[in-house]
Amino acid sequence: MSALVIVGAGPGLGLSVAEKFGRKNFDVALIARNQDNLDALQNSLSKLNIKSSGFAADVTDEQQLDKAFTQIREAFGQIDVLIYNAAVIAPVSAIDTTADMANQHLQVNIIGGIASAQQVIPQMVERKDGAIFFTSGGSSDLTATPILTTLSIGKSGLRAYAHCLHEELSGHGVHVGMLSIAGVIEEGTYFSPDKIADEYIDMYEQRDGAERFYIDPSQDSAAALKETYSE
Repeated sequence: MSALVIVGAGPGLGLSVAEKFGRKNFDVALIARNQDNLDALQNSLSKLNIKSSGFAADVTDEQQLDKAFTQIREAFGQIDVLIYNAAVIAPVSAIDTTADMANQHLQVNIIGGIASAQQVIPQMVERKDGAIFFTSGGSSDLTATPILTTLSIGKSGLRAYAHCLHEELSGHGVHVGMLSIAGVIEEGTYFSPDKIADEYIDMYEQRDGAERFYIDPSQDSAAALKETYSE
């Protein structure tokens, strides 16, 4: 069996991604802060006969993250795919963004992603196989959403890291990609978790680039995000 790790696992996109990869014969390791929430996700996956385990860790604490990945390797062996899905999505304007707030949010929106990737890169490079994916947002290379200033700053930085990592690891058999979602993830819409999870599956199977944009062509994504988070 192959093993998938989802950092920032939740009942929306995280669960859908776990289900899709589980149906592709992946064991699934889930990382989030709350063990009760992880147990609920594991229970949902077990009903689908998908082997999974939850490992509680705060992505801003490297010691907790290191312990979680050590436990994952002990439980599942090698890690074949890492998906970093953690983010602080807070409606904060640029005017209201303080240095302290930006620093706190960046610990999740970018630093946690780098720390998570570093947990799997050496082993993937050694065996010349593996995939690392990051979840982002936006509909163009330079998208910034003023009402989500700290998220925009963090995801821009994470995007740069993902592209640099893609370039550096492509010659080592390791695929790195980012999925930029230009909308609010919600059941029953173009941005339903299951549809987006299918995109991750396709990215894993095709391995055809450093980034994809998941865009509803009938919608003004910037306006929709502003309306949602201004309420």
